[in-house]
Amino acid sequence: MTTTYSVPELRQRLARLPRLSLACLPTPLQEAPRLSEALGGPRILIKREDLTGMAMGGNKIREFEYSIAPAVEAGCDVLLHGAAAQSNQSRQTAAVAARLGLRSVVVGRQDAHAKLQGNLLLSHLFGAEIQLHQMGDQGDAVKATMQRLRDEGHHPYNTSSDGAALRGVAYVDGFCELFEQLQSMQVTPDAIYVCSGAHTHTGLVVGARALGLPWRLIGVSPSPRDDARAAQQHVDLAAEHARILDLDIDVTAADLESYAEFVGPDYGVVTEGSQRALQVTAQSEGLVLDPCYSGKTMAGLMAHIERGWWGPEHTVVYVHTGGTPALFAYADELGLATPALDGRD
Repeated sequence: MTTTYSVPELRQRLARLPRLSLACLPTPLQEAPRLSEALGGPRILIKREDLTGMAMGGNKIREFEYSIAPAVEAGCDVLLHGAAAQSNQSRQTAAVAARLGLRSVVVGRQDAHAKLQGNLLLSHLFGAEIQLHQMGDQGDAVKATMQRLRDEGHHPYNTSSDGAALRGVAYVDGFCELFEQLQSMQVTPDAIYVCSGAHTHTGLVVGARALGLPWRLIGVSPSPRDDARAAQQHVDLAAEHARILDLDIDVTAADLESYAEFVGPDYGVVTEGSQRALQVTAQSEGLVLDPCYSGKTMAGLMAHIERGWWGPEHTVVYVHTGGTPALFAYADELGLATPALDGRD
């Protein structure tokens, strides 16, 4: 037997945790009627987590309010993140460090998009120390850099691994916000789509189940993985969110539905589906997605509409997790015809 909580009860539990003030909240929930018409499908509402305010927005800003707060209280003076060259989280790590007066280090990969553009440009602008390593060397480089910083007398914090469960807790709060917006519109969605790296998806699911809502939250993975294995791993992560908030709920693998079929050959590789998603969304709503995360999530939603999962009688919420700056590093891979620029460098 599990317990059902109210939004005020969840917020009381969230208020017990340390929290920074970084994001512009609440983020809007907007209708997308021209996108719905273009897809011949359901009513689509877009939760604009790309508008969290700092550093061109994105879901990590909301997450960092909770995940970095304990580190700041403990005297952290360096924020570090290691990922792909065009990592959104690296850009947001550098921005938050600048806001808080901390040092930042980005340990990136020397990959196909390692150019001074997009997120890498912004990380540089925010004053981060930037390193670029080969794929096989990056993990060791992160460990070595963390140790070097400690040896220098610093107190570094890895925004990828340290306090990771708190990032999902932030989206329990995010779900409360979304639920109240939907209530004010008198809308009960048939599904909520979100990019499913891990924490944003699991946090939303914990929020829904804590409120006793059987809503379907569908994740689209940005990386190759086995869907069943990922669901089981996410059950453990969801349980950690519930433990932090002292919630008596059960989250099962069935609650953590996600699909990796829209990734394409690998993480960060633009697909025909993500090309189409970017173009249709931009040209119908003036809404910009990114090629790796929000674009592939929209590609998944579009494919499900085409398969008949959702029709005009349904309502779907799409959570836009941000990532827009990365788009600029992918200009040559978006499938856009640019005749006016032919022959120019």
